[in-house]
Amino acid sequence: MDKNFEKALSFVLQMEGGYSNNKYDKGGKTNFGITQTTYNSFRTKKGLSVKPIKNITKEEASTIYYENYWLASSANKIANFALAVVLFDSCVNHGVSSGLSLYKQSGSDVNKFLDLRREKYKRIVKLNPSQKIFLNGWLNRISKLEKFIKENSNS
Repeated sequence: MDKNFEKALSFVLQMEGGYSNNKYDKGGKTNFGITQTTYNSFRTKKGLSVKPIKNITKEEASTIYYENYWLASSANKIANFALAVVLFDSCVNHGVSSGLSLYKQSGSDVNKFLDLRREKYKRIVKLNPSQKIFLNGWLNRISKLEKFIKENSNS
């Protein structure tokens, strides 16, 4: 795993936290931001028995993020750290195909990419008002991501 991934992962893990089972979260039960479905798929692919998401280790979560999001999004091929981390975080938060779509729409402009994410969150709430409880957290995530990028892009 590379240095940019490790830095980007530190942001994602800070945002995703530990175990959660919010009835309004469409992802269902999660731990380290990983859903039970994703964990089941990962363990099955590795020839391991399925376990409850509560039991995922930080190492397993890191491997899932690296394989399923960092590499799958090709963030590892982007030299601009800010753009790579925004793409990675977008894929984690919206799914890889949706994250890649936002990336393409942004024309590789970090600020436009972040604005597109803000718009996407607002559309989600407009289409499904039950998701409004997450809107402030989602928007705060973008603000924290902007701060993280400023603090880490030149190191």
